[in-house]
Amino acid sequence: MNIDQLNMERQKLADTITIIKKLLETQKEELENFEKDFIGNREDLWRFINEKEIHIKNIECSVGRPYFARIDFQTSDSSIETIYIGKNGISVDNKIIVVDWRAPISSLYYDAEIGSCEFLAPEGLIKGIMSLKRQFEIENGTLNNYYDVDLVANDTLLQQYLNNNNDSRLKSIVSTIQKEQNEVIRKKLFENLIIQGVAGSGKTTVALHRIAYLVYNYMKIIKQNQFLVIGPNPVFLKYIKSVLPELDVTGVQQCTYEEFVSDYINENLKLTSADKKLSLSIAGKINNDIDKFKCSMKYKAMVEEFLNAFISNLTQKPLQLNDFVVLNNEIIKSAFNETKSSNPLDLRIEQTIEKLSRYILEHQDSIISRYNDYLFTTFKNCQNDEEKDKMRSIFAKDLANIKKGCRSSLRKYFASGNTNATKLYKLFITTIENYDVFNYPNLKTLKSITLSNLKNGTFDFEDLAALLFIKKIISPNRNYDRIRHVVIDEAQDLGEFNFFTLKMVLPSSTYSIFGDLAQSIYDYRSVENWNIVNSIMFNNNASIINFTKSYRTTSEIMEVANAVAESINLSQSDLVVRHGNKVSFNQMDASNVPNYIKEKINEFRNKGYKTIAIISKTNLLSRYINDDLQEVGVTIPNITLNDDILNKEFSICTISNQLAKGLEFDAVIINNASENIYSSTSSLDMKLLYVALTRALHELDILYTDDLTLPLAKKLNFQR
Repeated sequence: MNIDQLNMERQKLADTITIIKKLLETQKEELENFEKDFIGNREDLWRFINEKEIHIKNIECSVGRPYFARIDFQTSDSSIETIYIGKNGISVDNKIIVVDWRAPISSLYYDAEIGSCEFLAPEGLIKGIMSLKRQFEIENGTLNNYYDVDLVANDTLLQQYLNNNNDSRLKSIVSTIQKEQNEVIRKKLFENLIIQGVAGSGKTTVALHRIAYLVYNYMKIIKQNQFLVIGPNPVFLKYIKSVLPELDVTGVQQCTYEEFVSDYINENLKLTSADKKLSLSIAGKINNDIDKFKCSMKYKAMVEEFLNAFISNLTQKPLQLNDFVVLNNEIIKSAFNETKSSNPLDLRIEQTIEKLSRYILEHQDSIISRYNDYLFTTFKNCQNDEEKDKMRSIFAKDLANIKKGCRSSLRKYFASGNTNATKLYKLFITTIENYDVFNYPNLKTLKSITLSNLKNGTFDFEDLAALLFIKKIISPNRNYDRIRHVVIDEAQDLGEFNFFTLKMVLPSSTYSIFGDLAQSIYDYRSVENWNIVNSIMFNNNASIINFTKSYRTTSEIMEVANAVAESINLSQSDLVVRHGNKVSFNQMDASNVPNYIKEKINEFRNKGYKTIAIISKTNLLSRYINDDLQEVGVTIPNITLNDDILNKEFSICTISNQLAKGLEFDAVIINNASENIYSSTSSLDMKLLYVALTRALHELDILYTDDLTLPLAKKLNFQR
């Protein structure tokens, strides 16, 4: 490190901070004056204030660390330009002080090597020479060090970042984005992507940074509320909630697939607990093939057959006023079939009513003539004056109805078509035998279980795709027409039918899909490979990209996790060169486990670890160990779906595999990795174990009370 260079950079930093502080004062004054002097729509005022406050907050964040890198770049027809890159761009009087990391030229920092290079700008490809790439270690406005590098990979800054202890929050990685990550982040908005990434490869952080990049670079054609993030569970969504605002993104909707379906169909759904279903599956108490079938395209075909029959049945009867036939069913069916079959049912019904009403008005003379004949015959059969008076009253109403085109009668005629998704789904299940085009062997069991749930007012996750499909066919939710890009994280948990319906109900969207097949803990319903998703959603036109490097864990931890992945023939990660302590294997009597964990928590605390998790296979086992720990004086929370893991009270916790997926902790203790808990013959058990093992950043302690599960036993014997 050159002392003169260090002093020069320190002066540059001081000057930049001074400029930013002055800018901050100006922005605050502008906001205050604007509020005083504003005249106009209050919503416009609130929108401006919100945008200004976010802008001010970003400037405030820049004071302590205005930038993290510098590049020196020169084109053939210009002098060398020194560019400082930060999380937020800073401009004063149209002069760029700090370039936003999302700007096109910033890609040189992430992708290019020193020497000849190029980047794609709005005006085209820019070629030149990069003579310097410098990273800065800045903390609270002080430059501690700098590093001149060639590539942003396996360097000092990355190692330092990876070695940091976790504070329960997913972090922004703008200063350490790797080349393969940057390529995904900067893919065009109109490209569909499927990213298969090993545990710890940065899928979630890349997903969120991709949104931030798209928001910044496509702000003229797409608004923040036109993005949608779909995550696996509420705990995970709370975990990521702090990252997007830090990246200057605030208006993106975030939800689980279950929440999305419930909101889309506009019905409150009571769902079977996913943890309960998983526990039953592990115990072999449910027929996994039924769940797999419900998430398959075969089930979609059966639901479609039912809907076609239901829609066809709407026009089987004539339109009548009492016994008088106004229109026969052939005329009604013809009018309905003339509507566009790809249109939703509610629109087709409205169009048909309009068309038939016009037809009645155009032919009202002949219809009234026929009605008079009908009335005359009926009138003759009246037995007394009272019946005749009743017929006159009916005649007056019917005649008025005909003269209005029978609109009210037509609405009653099509009333059965104006239903909701849950009612139609119940009708489908009740009559499912009529649509069994595949001779599904477990159909009776499927029907019995589903009807039992529906009578109790509950739905399984595996019913949701069918509900979404039905809703789209009968009356789509127009509120979602605005969505233009969807990010799906932990996507390996979805089945074929789930993916199909997402594309179906959000047809104007492009997609960034992130997942890891090795972490398919709901493999009884999920897809087996990404080519299926590519075919179903994108006609094989999406890019499938592999992230094979793990940045989360140490080499020692990843080697153990890879042994589990290898046992079920799943892809293994390339190791990032970051070493730590060996994984600890400890066999003990069950009665000694609570005290051992108590001592281990204290040991991890003394090492300065901020987040510690005791991970159990199921939520039931997690609750049991939590109770046992309380008996020995360790009072820590057991994570539930409703908890916000960002709160400090959850920094040390017990948690189930299911809820731990997608999270990370400084240190992890695996609660009982015995063969009788994690069976080596069960791919589901091995995936659950793989998830648990790969949550640890720095240290992993594996407890077992009986024989160690076979893949880990082999690894342990090999180490010995």
